[in-house]
Amino acid sequence: MTTVNTGAPDAADEPTAQQVAATARSPRPSRAARLRRGIGMVAVIATGAGVLGLGTGVSPAAAETAPAHAGWDGSRYWFKNSQGQWRWTSHYDVYLARTGGGTKSSGTSSSGGIKQGWDGSRYWFRNSKGEWRWTTHYDIYLARTGGGSSSGSAGSSGSGSSGGSVAADPDVETAVQYALAQLGKPFRTAGNGPDGYDCSGLVQQSFRRGGISLPRVANDQFAATTPIKASQLRRGDLLFWSPDGTPRGIQHVAIYLGDNQYVEAARPGTNIRISRISSGYYPAYMGRP
Repeated sequence: MTTVNTGAPDAADEPTAQQVAATARSPRPSRAARLRRGIGMVAVIATGAGVLGLGTGVSPAAAETAPAHAGWDGSRYWFKNSQGQWRWTSHYDVYLARTGGGTKSSGTSSSGGIKQGWDGSRYWFRNSKGEWRWTTHYDIYLARTGGGSSSGSAGSSGSGSSGGSVAADPDVETAVQYALAQLGKPFRTAGNGPDGYDCSGLVQQSFRRGGISLPRVANDQFAATTPIKASQLRRGDLLFWSPDGTPRGIQHVAIYLGDNQYVEAARPGTNIRISRISSGYYPAYMGRP
């Protein structure tokens, strides 16, 4: 006899009378119970995923050590949420959105350690409301600050040896501000920037930003200036050092800031810095570009 499978269940697959009765006695959970159970499962999944309603690109700081201040810590951006809890993100645009906004060319930070001027990657300044903003464009920085002082600046005017205070003209001030914005960058032999400079390279590139053309080598730069006396020194003048005391022997140049200070790229192994004129290392010549 041939057996044909009709799709009907075998006798062993059919429920017994006891199973049918048990099923009838188990009422279906109410709609409210099902809703509560669903909400609980969503909460568990959300917590495991680490979202916690913080938004895209932001992570909770519950397992992290609280930072010393808001802002970049070397690996992430820290900020406090509306409840005063520390949060972090690796996305700068998200950080800006959480701390008050900003644009592509300028930004904000709640860090109290910001100083106006170049910080190694951008120019910082305050807007009309006193809020910190930044830009990577030096011309924009000057426009926003009106040629204001940079980090490490000796002020907008300088004192000569006679004790008078004489401000640099706008083009020279632009050169001074550019030089100050390079503070902290390394001395680099034959360096023309932007990552490093030697003494005459820093001077040439700084004055180029002010529209003033100078030769590349220190003794040639002296020849291109108007020689002045110490009593005539003003902000933006150039100082020259010559081991043999002659113009031809000039080997170092720096930009005078006022108050007996100058900015220089001193020598290999040092960074661009502000130094003071001293009797033990007094410039042999001085000139005005």
